[in-house]
Amino acid sequence: MLYRLLKFVIISRFSKQLLIVFGVLLVYALFLSSASSSSSSTVYHYYGPVLLTVFFVLPIASGGIAVLKSDRDFLFTLPLKRSDLAFSLFVVQFLSFGLFIIYGFAYSFSYLKPVFPFAVIDFIGIMLTVTALGPLTYSLKSSWRTLLALVFAIWSLSAFLKFPFSPSSIYVGYPLYAATTSIVLAVITVPLAFRSLSRVDLDMMKAFTRYSSREVKRVRRFSGMTPLMAIFAENFFVVEVSGRMNAMGAGGSYRSGRFRLSRGILVTAVLAVAYYFIFTIKVTPKSAEVALLVISIYSLIFVMFLSMGVLGNERLWLGFMSRSPTDYLRDLMLAKSLSFVALFLPLALSNFLLALKGDEMAFTFGLTLLVIMPSLLVMVVYASAFLNPLQIKEELLMPGQFNLRQLATMIPILPVLFILALVFGAIESNLVTDAIIISVLTAVIMAGTAFWLITSRRVGEKVIEKLVAAGFI
Repeated sequence: MLYRLLKFVIISRFSKQLLIVFGVLLVYALFLSSASSSSSSTVYHYYGPVLLTVFFVLPIASGGIAVLKSDRDFLFTLPLKRSDLAFSLFVVQFLSFGLFIIYGFAYSFSYLKPVFPFAVIDFIGIMLTVTALGPLTYSLKSSWRTLLALVFAIWSLSAFLKFPFSPSSIYVGYPLYAATTSIVLAVITVPLAFRSLSRVDLDMMKAFTRYSSREVKRVRRFSGMTPLMAIFAENFFVVEVSGRMNAMGAGGSYRSGRFRLSRGILVTAVLAVAYYFIFTIKVTPKSAEVALLVISIYSLIFVMFLSMGVLGNERLWLGFMSRSPTDYLRDLMLAKSLSFVALFLPLALSNFLLALKGDEMAFTFGLTLLVIMPSLLVMVVYASAFLNPLQIKEELLMPGQFNLRQLATMIPILPVLFILALVFGAIESNLVTDAIIISVLTAVIMAGTAFWLITSRRVGEKVIEKLVAAGFI
């Protein structure tokens, strides 16, 4: 019975083709890392903790739990053992989050080979912990999830300060402490996750009641505004962040949060000032490079969270019918991309100022924040519209199976990841001028592509046709 339940739960959430592709990519990653020498993999000393930090933050930030609407209507009503149900859902959580950590282990295999037994133990503990964080944080308020994500991020990045009791410290020379820490984390979090999954229907109702009974604190009025002003009031001056399970496509519980752009700029301005003064003091080149990597990775994650709700939260009968649909789409995307530029402008300017003071590699990351990432936001939204148009109609449950078509919406991210790797490779080889040239060319190409997507009436009409055909209302 457990086998049948497990098979049903997995196949209902992931297509067989997608699982096969995951396996092929895993074998490829392991082969690629095994073929490289350990000396060429020393880069993981700096990048490993950053990647593991991303894995810790994602399940907390999204608060994801792999439950479908059909589960609530059918699966949870069956006379199943709660322990079997909890185990099956835990396996799905593992496929949703823990599986990606295996890729991280595979790609850094050559670097971790000297401490292979400790690395296996450490990554098993991390995979179990990351898998458990989704169910544990699902029913928490956004403020508590943000605080918890911050704690885990600081804890993981503390490896750079030579703190041995960090799950990421295996990359900086503390394999025994790292393995012990991750196993202790797993021993604490996994039983709590099973407890949460055994009463998942109650947690869902609690979250549903809390989110559906909120009072409206402030009513926005658009009377007297032109259509363009109204769109910018809603989409430029207010930043909307949305999160789903699996990061892309039809993921798990869907959450949206909004904050005023002015407040967001205040936060990034404070960070920019601190960032500038810290790096005008004596900082090693490697430390600066790690900091720039952290900014790049987390701005990329922020792009994904911004892109998820741009079209998914739209209602065609309200916005697209209030004026010419193509004009509405153009102004909507323009407002969203410019809002991103304004939000990260302080950090971009601090990088440009550092470049003027002699830190030339900071210029590439200022350009990344100011041009490349906003352009990527536009490209991801359009890619999602063509490949996987999905309108969110119920926030708390998965809309459907995760398949290859939804995975394909990540295609615009791949060139950016490649360019970032190329830039870091050039910096590692002391080819800063080459890194700047690569960044400038990338920024010009991506900005031109984003501008064409936004202004092309033909592309806009195609997008609207896709949304209508997908059942947008």
